[in-house]
Amino acid sequence: MSDIAKKDLLLECTMRVVAENGLMSFSMQMITKMAGTAEGLIYKHYGTKENLLLQCYLKIYDEIRDCIEDENEESESVKIDDRQQMFDFLREIWIKYFTYLVNNRYKALYFYEYRNSAYMKSAAEKGQIDPKNFFVKTADVFYEFDRRFDIFHKIDKKYFFYYVSDISIVFAIRMINEGVHFDEKMLDDIWNLIWHGEFWLINKQ
Repeated sequence: MSDIAKKDLLLECTMRVVAENGLMSFSMQMITKMAGTAEGLIYKHYGTKENLLLQCYLKIYDEIRDCIEDENEESESVKIDDRQQMFDFLREIWIKYFTYLVNNRYKALYFYEYRNSAYMKSAAEKGQIDPKNFFVKTADVFYEFDRRFDIFHKIDKKYFFYYVSDISIVFAIRMINEGVHFDEKMLDDIWNLIWHGEFWLINKQ
């Protein structure tokens, strides 16, 4: 097995172990047992436990970004002239993100664990994590629309993207844990609930 394959195997095993046991309960021994390797191999390739966990997070982060940017390849040429077009644009991007989470169970669970850990905070403070949200290209289109139509006024628009990304992963984790199979209608309902809030659900009755 090549060094690249060994490194990838360690990342995969780490994500799976953390997904099943949580960051508070996992151990390096669990990872090496699943990978069938010696513990020294982890330190050879990743140096520290903290870096191993960070690289797992960055791997998932890059996969999500690539998934969204694939939808967004020509985002700079997108011209959105009304709120409905913006709504439809954001919805399509969100579906890519949410579908990735639900279809990648152990990665979604790991992503959730790491984002809510002291490891994430430490890595961010050290500048090891890109401070830009993985919705950055989507945000560029959104911000340009807001400059033209002044939707959010003086509200910091980054909170919108934090809200969407974090609430979505909570929904996804719930569906994963309960074994819920989602369809187009469920996607629509979840998106509408995220976008419009609980009043949408009340008014729908």
